Amino acid sequence: MRFLITAGGTREYIDPVRFISNASSGRMGYALATAALKAGHEVTLISAPTALKPPAGATLVAVESAAEMFAAVKQHFARCHCLIMAAAVADFTPASPSKTKIKKEGGLKPTLRLKPTPDILRWAGRQRRVCTAHHSKIIVGFALEDRDLHANAERKMRDKHLDMIVANTPAAINATASILHIKPIDSDWIKINESHKTASSRRIIRETERLFRQQ
Repeated sequence: MRFLITAGGTREYIDPVRFISNASSGRMGYALATAALKAGHEVTLISAPTALKPPAGATLVAVESAAEMFAAVKQHFARCHCLIMAAAVADFTPASPSKTKIKKEGGLKPTLRLKPTPDILRWAGRQRRVCTAHHSKIIVGFALEDRDLHANAERKMRDKHLDMIVANTPAAINATASILHIKPIDSDWIKINESHKTASSRRIIRETERLFRQQ
């Protein structure tokens, strides 16, 4: 299979030196890329800024903003068998970023206006096409929820036409191990008790392989 995996937290620039971002470390996306490679698959890794070293064998596409990530996904989507959106993509971006550094002078109180970023998962769900004679693309999303974990994740899965969703809580941010909940489209929730992201990523890849084979 050919996997397209996103990782890391995007940066939405306010001015040339300041940006809005999040606490994502990129560990899950990089662990998924490593697991897919070890399972014998081809991997393109679209990564927002992170301190991690890309896994050997992956094709790395470096991006910063949500718009750049969307452009990269669109560029590589047609060729993939599976898209896993593990990146923490910003929901909003500055509507009019300053071209020069904003200075704190003269009692100025700047106002930051935001606009929504592109919904990459929704686009992918609408764009899926048959990728072999017998298979369609598998689309996997992530949901970070601080309440009603399963209900909110299942709503996202339906709205964005996903084949599988992986749900977790804010406790997973920047952690090396976490509890994950996986919902394939054809079965009930699977709970992975707290384990290293290396182990949980292997389970996610296996479920993705199963969904692809069973079409």
